[in-house]
Amino acid sequence: MVYEQHRLTIPSNAEYSVPQLRMMIREVELIIGREITADDWNNLS
Repeated sequence: MVYEQHRLTIPSNAEYSVPQLRMMIREVELIIGREITADDWNNLS
């Protein structure tokens, strides 16, 4: 994922654990400077 000057590598694992997903979402939230809502998540394509 690339956002402005930030680059985050997202592995292509077939299955993620809940803690792994939480960690990645928190890292993305720090990069974009806001919380990711359920609506944001559901609107991803």
